[in-house]
Amino acid sequence: MSTPSTGKAVVAGVDGSETAVAAARWAGAVASRIGAPLHLVHSMPPEGIFYSEAAVLVQSQMIQQLEEDGKKLLADAAERVRADHPDLEIGSFIGPGPAAKSLLEAAEDARLVVMGATGAGALENFLLGSTVLRVANHAPCPVVVWRGDTDAPLPDSRPIVVGVDGSELSSAAVTHAFDLASALNVPLRAVHSWIGDAALGVGATAALVDWDAVETSETAVLAETLAGWSDRHPEVTVDRVIDRGPATKVLLAHLDDAQLVAVGSHGRGQFRAALLGSTSQNLLHKAPCPVLIARTS
Repeated sequence: MSTPSTGKAVVAGVDGSETAVAAARWAGAVASRIGAPLHLVHSMPPEGIFYSEAAVLVQSQMIQQLEEDGKKLLADAAERVRADHPDLEIGSFIGPGPAAKSLLEAAEDARLVVMGATGAGALENFLLGSTVLRVANHAPCPVVVWRGDTDAPLPDSRPIVVGVDGSELSSAAVTHAFDLASALNVPLRAVHSWIGDAALGVGATAALVDWDAVETSETAVLAETLAGWSDRHPEVTVDRVIDRGPATKVLLAHLDDAQLVAVGSHGRGQFRAALLGSTSQNLLHKAPCPVLIARTS
């Protein structure tokens, strides 16, 4: 297996599941559109499978077999991607486990990391959940958790949705969403939600709140975040949406005809170093399409 270069590749995790293959095909399509190589990454199980010295030979044989199996998984995934994009540069790499470690190492010089939302079997699904969260929380580049129909994984003409809340991470999500919409030649739907919570007044006190002023202020948040982007990407058609309600509920309501949703790893009002916020985590579990998680360095 060749070692990934430092050429800002798109990285895709491969574990043998159909979801991972679909994610790799999606990643290959994006890599082809943006002129980047694709690096397929598979990880070996962590060391210490066996604990008895008498089992060293068995462990050695098993590791050798696991490596051969990994090479086959990577070769099969590469073949599926090449069927979509014959001229795409594809590299393959087997790294040390756990899976998150290999993917985070590959992410250090990556433009994008792509993972399937589910793995190969019940145990793998459970383990991949922790892998997805760890990579999404710590990768220095955007992370796409692929969800959807494994029989039709490639990008199409449907819009990309981006969640906007005025935070720095939301601005990062807008950046990546515009770039991806431009590369795929699709429209962008910028969605901002707001909700009258205790800080704004509930019950009897709600009557004392100037909700028109609040809505005007929230409209300004969306306008300020999108300012200048249409000039930088005039080819991208932008639909601006402002809805009142919880962020996850509002975003999910606008994903029925979307091919991807982009959000920051957490929103305004949370610690910068916090782990994934509730909106991004909910979307990872409920979105019908791939979810792009944006982080800032």
